Amino acid sequence: MVKQTISTFVLEKMYRNRIIGGRHISLEDLRTGCPSHELGNVEKSLKKLVKENLVVQHPTSYGMQYALNPQRIDEIMKILNIR
Repeated sequence: MVKQTISTFVLEKMYRNRIIGGRHISLEDLRTGCPSHELGNVEKSLKKLVKENLVVQHPTSYGMQYALNPQRIDEIMKILNIR
């Protein structure tokens, strides 16, 4: 298995599930599938991606939700080596 960073794990999971723009996902659902020893780093990586504006936040009545920034999808695809 190819070793990947937590940031690329988060981006790849969101891209694969088409969590872009209006569709969003919670932090708890993003953590599923991540190795158990890295669960704490998912939130840190997600905050870094929000600062870089690759991921946008959607505040909802049931908690904060996250989605890929549709305006930066080309850059995200380059990071994930797609195309």
